[in-house]
Amino acid sequence: MHLVFSYGTLKRGQPNHHHMAAGIESGDCELVGFGETLTRYPLIVDQLFNIPFLLDVTDNLNAMNVEGEVYSVNDVMLERLDRIERHPVFYTRREIPVSINGNTEQLAWYYLMHNFRKDFLQLPAVRKYDSKDYPAFLAGSQRPPTEEEMQKLIAYVKGTD
Repeated sequence: MHLVFSYGTLKRGQPNHHHMAAGIESGDCELVGFGETLTRYPLIVDQLFNIPFLLDVTDNLNAMNVEGEVYSVNDVMLERLDRIERHPVFYTRREIPVSINGNTEQLAWYYLMHNFRKDFLQLPAVRKYDSKDYPAFLAGSQRPPTEEEMQKLIAYVKGTD
């Protein structure tokens, strides 16, 4: 089993939690508890698509310990999360120390944004993401983005648009 730290839309009550809920139902994952990064990162919410990104930068003034949820997942679920997060093309999965339930320190997989637009570093950072604090995620679309839309999003985020 693997530990995975979720800081964004996969958390309970967030737009993509249905992926984790399906994994829980199938026995491929379970919620371990509250997590907090031991390393400080900027967690920003992109203003165009309203997507949270944990930026792979630790020496930024906006960096802080980020709050989220920790899940125990099997290989099937980890592969599913890699597909959802488009690892390694969009996000990069890395193992980093996390505090679990305020007392246990363990390594957990995170999905970090690597090679991103430099202007993202100017956006305000938050300790905890909640979609209710922002306009609708991906403009409120009730359907998954098309492949063309995803390619445009990736180009925008990576600064290659």
